[in-house]
Amino acid sequence: MPVKNYRTLHGIRGVAALCIVALHSPRMFGTMPGFLGLAVDLFFVLSGFVLAHAYEDRFRQGTTPLTFLRQRWMRLYPLYAVGLLLGIVHQAMCILYDSPTVAWTWTDLLIALPFAVFMLPAPLSLAFPFNGPMWSIFFELLANLLWAVFWRPLQSTRVLAGTVVVCGGFYSWALMHWENPGLGLTWVTFPGGLARVGYSFAAGLLIYRLRDKVRTPRIPPLVLMGVLPAMAFFRPGPTGQLLSVLFVFPLVVLLGSRSEPGSGTQRVYESLGKASYCVYVLHRPLAALLYAVVLRFSGQPLESFAPWGGFVFMAVLVAGGLVLTDTFETPARRWLTRRLGVKGREPLPAPGRVVLPRGRAAEGDGAAVVAAPAPPGARPHAGP
Repeated sequence: MPVKNYRTLHGIRGVAALCIVALHSPRMFGTMPGFLGLAVDLFFVLSGFVLAHAYEDRFRQGTTPLTFLRQRWMRLYPLYAVGLLLGIVHQAMCILYDSPTVAWTWTDLLIALPFAVFMLPAPLSLAFPFNGPMWSIFFELLANLLWAVFWRPLQSTRVLAGTVVVCGGFYSWALMHWENPGLGLTWVTFPGGLARVGYSFAAGLLIYRLRDKVRTPRIPPLVLMGVLPAMAFFRPGPTGQLLSVLFVFPLVVLLGSRSEPGSGTQRVYESLGKASYCVYVLHRPLAALLYAVVLRFSGQPLESFAPWGGFVFMAVLVAGGLVLTDTFETPARRWLTRRLGVKGREPLPAPGRVVLPRGRAAEGDGAAVVAAPAPPGARPHAGP
């Protein structure tokens, strides 16, 4: 049962998630370079690469777009629901205690709630008010839907490359037009968000398609993991940000797919990848609740504990993410599989946990443990 375990991609994703935590936690780390927000674009490239390996062969064997989306939903929703619950608690606390930083009302909460339950943007000034980072999960699922529907024409490398070029051009225009790398975070920049995810996700698909046709040097995994935070240190301007998304991040994923860490550090890379989705989806509401609780019961703002309090917060997020993945996410996905009547396959495990049979992969939002595709003529699977 040959397995390709992309441990370096695990590590890259884990570091990218921690970069987002630092950016979204100014009370614990101070003001961080906005460049770190482009970690989301790196996520999209990683997702395209991994899902291409996990599902291209399944699509050829008959997996339908509906089945694919149901599997993706089961992968993403359990931890999304936890983040949503924490976000609701935080917003309710802000309303009850008249928070000066959040101008929310019970009406706003009730309007936004049904949209949030179904992972949809709310018709408010903030499209994802309960948990801001969820905007990227929405765009990720949208890209997944379009890929699943149009996977047949996208089997042509020329069509796929053309899609990358068109989306890249639209993204370049949108970045210059709005002069804001955070495309997709608001309703105003929603069209730019489509181009943003379209380019990076399609680039990931194309990199997977060409991975064995391009010769590259072996770059140490630690260097690749440090590219994003190192570049942020130099605070690139709009042109540097554009070039990073268009060229640097796809190159990092390509090089990462060709490089593996030594045996002594493999567990660290796998753990970072395994915890990355939990860290990303829960950090914002947890940080907000932590700030409110610490301020109310100790009288000390979180700023007084920076930056060491921030590093402790990161460590707790990673450790908690590992525990929560095993004790909640995986059992929840099994339960959803039984409830939805998905037959023929158990829910996909967390990244880096087990050796998978031929033709299976630990798919998901950036999971990077993938197995070799099933041989032609193999029996198709019904689900994850």
